Amino acid sequence: MPDFHPTPEQEAILNHNPERHARVLAGPGTGKSATLVALIDKLLATALPPRIKLLTFTRAATGELARKVSAHPAAAAERPSTIHSFAISVLLRNPGAGGFPEPLRIADTWEYKTLVRRTLAIRAGVSVRTLERLVQEMAANWESLHPETDTGVSSEQRARFVGVWNEHRRVYGYTLLNELPFSLRKALLNHPDLQAVNYNLMIVDEYQDLNACDLEVLRFIAARGCSIIAAGDDDQSIYHFRKAAPEGIRRFPQDYPDSDDYPLSVSKRCGKRIISWANYVIQGDPDRPQGRPALTSALESPDGEACLLAFRGERDEASGVATIAQKLIEHEGLLPSDILVLLRSDYNGVFSKPIKERLSELNIPYSDPDAIHDILADQPNRRLLSTLRLVCNRSDSLAWSSLLHCTSGIGAAFIDYIYNRARTAPRSFGEELLSAFTENFPEGPLSASRKARELVNNVLSWLDAHPLPTESPQIKYGQWIMSVAGDEIAPAPTNDLRNLLLALDDVLEPDAALERFLGQIEPLGKDLACAESQGIRIMTMASAKGLTARAAIIAALEDGIMPRENVALSEEHRLLYVAMTRAQEFSFGTWARRRRGPTARAGRPSVATPRTHSHFFDGGPVQSQDGAAYIRARWG
Repeated sequence: MPDFHPTPEQEAILNHNPERHARVLAGPGTGKSATLVALIDKLLATALPPRIKLLTFTRAATGELARKVSAHPAAAAERPSTIHSFAISVLLRNPGAGGFPEPLRIADTWEYKTLVRRTLAIRAGVSVRTLERLVQEMAANWESLHPETDTGVSSEQRARFVGVWNEHRRVYGYTLLNELPFSLRKALLNHPDLQAVNYNLMIVDEYQDLNACDLEVLRFIAARGCSIIAAGDDDQSIYHFRKAAPEGIRRFPQDYPDSDDYPLSVSKRCGKRIISWANYVIQGDPDRPQGRPALTSALESPDGEACLLAFRGERDEASGVATIAQKLIEHEGLLPSDILVLLRSDYNGVFSKPIKERLSELNIPYSDPDAIHDILADQPNRRLLSTLRLVCNRSDSLAWSSLLHCTSGIGAAFIDYIYNRARTAPRSFGEELLSAFTENFPEGPLSASRKARELVNNVLSWLDAHPLPTESPQIKYGQWIMSVAGDEIAPAPTNDLRNLLLALDDVLEPDAALERFLGQIEPLGKDLACAESQGIRIMTMASAKGLTARAAIIAALEDGIMPRENVALSEEHRLLYVAMTRAQEFSFGTWARRRRGPTARAGRPSVATPRTHSHFFDGGPVQSQDGAAYIRARWG
C-alpha cells in the first residue's frame, strides 16, 4: 500500500503476532480500516500466509476492503463479508446444519410486509401490530440469547404464534435475515465437523456492533484454533435495537484472556473544532468508562467549522438546511455528494420531506438510501425479480405469491386457497400452486383461477425459453438480466433498478450464483446508496455509520428528538457522536424553536410550547446562534 504511512500507534498493530487475540480500540477517522488492510497485506506476503477472514458491518465497506485486499499479488484471503453474509456462506456449505427451510430463501422487505406479515397475522389470529411485537420478541431472543417477553402480548397469543410461525415458514419456505447468525451459532454448537470455518485469523471490524449471538459465534470459531482481532470503538456502539452494546468490545480482554490491546486515537478526518465539539458530547455520557482517552486531532488537521443554528420553525429550518448546502456548493467548492444531511429518525419522511422540497426548488440533487424500498416495490420491478427467482427455483413460494399478488383479478382469497391446500398437503406454497395448476385449480375462486391458469402457463413457458446461463462461472448477472428482460412476463426494469443491477456486477463476488445476486439487491442497494451518490445524501444518523463527508448538517436537534424520551441516554450520546464525526470540514447542527404540522408530533408533541436545543450541548464549546443571521453574516 504505497500511500499508507503508519503512525507509531498503527505500526504497533502491523507488528502484531497473528497467533494471538487482540483488540484495536479506534476512534472515528483514526485509520482503522487502512491499518487492518495493511496488516492483511503484510501477513499475506509471508512465506506461509495464514488463512484470514475479514468481517465488516456494512456491505459497502466490504466491497471497498475487498478491492484493497485483492490488489496484493499473493492474495490468499477470502473476500471480506458481513457477519450475515458469512453465516449464509457457511450454512450453504453445510446443508441441514442451520435448522431453517431449504433451499435458503431470505424474504426481502416488500415480501415480508406484503406477503408474509398478512398471512402470518391471519393464521395467528392477531393484528399486524401485535404480530410485529411477537416477531420482534422472537428476534430479540435470537440476538440476546436470553428469553425476553413482551408484556403487551398474552401467553396464549405467544404460544399460537410459535406454532403458526413454524407452519408458515415451512409453507412459504423463507428465512429472516436476522435469524442467520442464530442459525450459524446452532450449527457451530451442534456440528464439530462444520466446514468453511477453519481460519487461522479472523479480523472483525466494527466489533462494538455485534450482539450476544454474534459474539458467541466468534467464541465458537476461536475455540477451533482461530485468533480474533476485534477492531472498533465503544463510543460508536449505536445498535441497541439489535441487542448490540458497548460492553461487547469493552469486555474483550476478559473474553479472550492474555490478548493484546492497541489504541488508535489520532483522527485525520475531522477538523479540530469538530472534534472538540464531538468530544464534549461523548464525554457527557454518564456510563462511559472514566479515564478513557479522548479523540485527538492530527497536527496537520484544519480547524474546521462547527455551528449550532436555531431557526424560527420547521419550515425555516428546512430552508436553512437547503441554503447552507447551496452556499457550501457555491462558495466553498463542495459537490452535492460531499454533503450529508442527518436525522435522528425520519418515519414516513416527516423530517426529510420539507428539506427535499427546498433542495428541489434550488435544483440541488439529493439521494435517499431508503428509496431502494420504493424501487423494489415498483410493480414491473417486482414482477421481473420474482420471475428471475423462478429461474433459480421453479417452486419458489414467495416468488409465485408475489406474481399472484401483482396480477389484476387475483386477490387474497385465491392466495389463501393455495396456502390452505399447501399446509394440509403438506407441501410448500409453490409446489402446491403448480400441483393445483395441473388439476385446473379445483374448488378455487372461478375468476381468479382463470387468471392464475393464464399466469402460471405464461410464466412456465417463459422459464422454458430462458434457462439459467451456464456457459461461464463468472457471468455478469446484471448484464444477463438486461438481455432477457423487456416483455410482459419479465418487464424491463426501471432506470433506477437497471443502474443498480449493473452496479452489483462490479461489487458482488464474481462466482456468486444468481440466487445470491438477487438476494443481495436490497441490502447492497441500500449500502451503495449510503456510500456512493451524485447528490446530497439524506439519511438517519445510524445509517451514516462508517461514512465520511466534507460537510454534515444534522437537523432537528431539540430535546425530545435528540435525545429521544424513554430511551437510554448513553446510546443517544453515542449516536450523536457518530453523526458529528462524519464531517471533515463543516459540521452544522440545526434546531427549530417551534414546530407545527407533522414534525410537531416528534419529541414532545406541542405547538404552543417553545422548544430548546438538545441539553447535550449545554455548557459545551459551541453555543447556539440564530441560523438566518449566521447565513447572512457568513455568506451574504
